[in-house]
Amino acid sequence: MTLGRFLLAGLLAIALPSVVLYAQNSKYDRSQPLVVEADGATYTDITQTSVFTGSVILKQGSMVITADHVETIVDPEGYQYATASMEKGGLVKFTQKREGTNEVMKAQGNKLIYDGKQNLIVLSNKAQMQRYSAAGKLLDQINGDELVYNQLTEVFESHAVPGVPGRTRVIITPNSNIK
Repeated sequence: MTLGRFLLAGLLAIALPSVVLYAQNSKYDRSQPLVVEADGATYTDITQTSVFTGSVILKQGSMVITADHVETIVDPEGYQYATASMEKGGLVKFTQKREGTNEVMKAQGNKLIYDGKQNLIVLSNKAQMQRYSAAGKLLDQINGDELVYNQLTEVFESHAVPGVPGRTRVIITPNSNIK
């Protein structure tokens, strides 16, 4: 596999979940090239795995994912999986402009996991998703121990993690307050 194909496979495994994280993500973003910057990258052809380390920044159109460490794998059936994480208590960050609006979606957690076979995105440990107006005003937010997004059903779920204190918290701004 050439270096270009290796990077594309690794990038797709990371970018695809983020591109579809919200039902109205930008079609424009999906048509843009994927760009990954990292301090280092390793690809193993036999295991179909990629590892990006050190200040990893993935960009595609308006979508940006930042993490310290990103691992990708493609299983024998062709399904893609990815794990993005931070060291020392930092948060993996995701940002994307919503299509047809000037709103921005943001999400963060200590870890982001993508399961391409089950079409799930999981944010865990200090997980949070927000929607902001063009002026930067917080419109909606959900916090939880673990947030799961099913790409097929377009349903978000918040789960309590056994042994971790905390509850789900949702903030929804009424439409009359949106300017």
